Amino acid sequence: MRIFILFFITFYSMLGLAASKNNALLHWRDELRFDSQKQSSTEATNVWKLCALYPSLKDSYWLSVNYGMQKAAHTYGIDLKVLEAGGYNQLAIQQKQITQCKQWGADAILLGSSTTTFPNLTQQVGDLPVIEVINAIHDKTVKTRVGVPWFQMGYQPGRYLVQWSNGNPLKVLLMPGPDNAGGSREMEAGFREAIAGSQVQIIDIALGDNDLEVQRNLLQEALEDHPDIDVVAGTAIAAEAAMGEGRNLKKPLKIVSFYLSHQVYRGLKRGRIIMATSDQMVWQGELAIEQAIKVLQGQPVLDNISPPILVLTEENTNKEHLHSSLSPGGFRPVYQYTSAAKK
Repeated sequence: MRIFILFFITFYSMLGLAASKNNALLHWRDELRFDSQKQSSTEATNVWKLCALYPSLKDSYWLSVNYGMQKAAHTYGIDLKVLEAGGYNQLAIQQKQITQCKQWGADAILLGSSTTTFPNLTQQVGDLPVIEVINAIHDKTVKTRVGVPWFQMGYQPGRYLVQWSNGNPLKVLLMPGPDNAGGSREMEAGFREAIAGSQVQIIDIALGDNDLEVQRNLLQEALEDHPDIDVVAGTAIAAEAAMGEGRNLKKPLKIVSFYLSHQVYRGLKRGRIIMATSDQMVWQGELAIEQAIKVLQGQPVLDNISPPILVLTEENTNKEHLHSSLSPGGFRPVYQYTSAAKK
């Protein structure tokens, strides 16, 4: 039954290539099971003040989430304040930022946590509702979560490699991001589940912050230890590092990305990356704003919702996928948006 559910999710994710915002969202019951849920509209009855916390904006994943939030803030006529922690495992910084949100007068917190747990969150936020964005902390204070299970973002690339390899052996370097943060362990678990019983083999796991220099150093060290690596599979930052490093190698690396970035998109189009998933980050940013508004207005909300997962290759990637996944070229982070009603 477990295998059937996983196969069904993979099949559905492929259908997600044709998904638009007029179609169903996914309502996740756990990392394997989901229901389809039609996206419902709402209107803001007040100029709500929403304060969003991100791990970092140096990763274009969160830049695209930021773009979606800014778009939704404009659409709904609410105020948005954005604070970034500068990296993962920055609990103390994000705790101080919650205090800054409260001092600003926030009505709700949109928490993209830099850690897997957030101790004493209830005491910190008081009566402010918390909407979890992307990274799960499993805290009872959270009213609702917007995000695909990170397990799935590792499972889909693993399953793709099993099919792509056609039964031939593949040696994979796994680079899922920072240790115990940002869904790294969940992506690793999903990847392992997908390749179980196949000829796809993980020969090393390199964990580190989603920083290009950090990922490049990890990759170089791994290649010294394992010069026979066939595939690098990991975060978009790891994929970007692998594209750069691959130019210096006699044996070209095959690259798979667990999520989409602007550079990964270009790599797909040029045939330098064989596959990437997208959890449609722009759309997720918009959803987070919509969910926060509904919570503040006492409207019913489902927990654990997301757009469909897109499975992208050179053959099926096109500009239609950009609108709901990536911020436009030249977009710069928006740290504060003030509703036109207040200007």
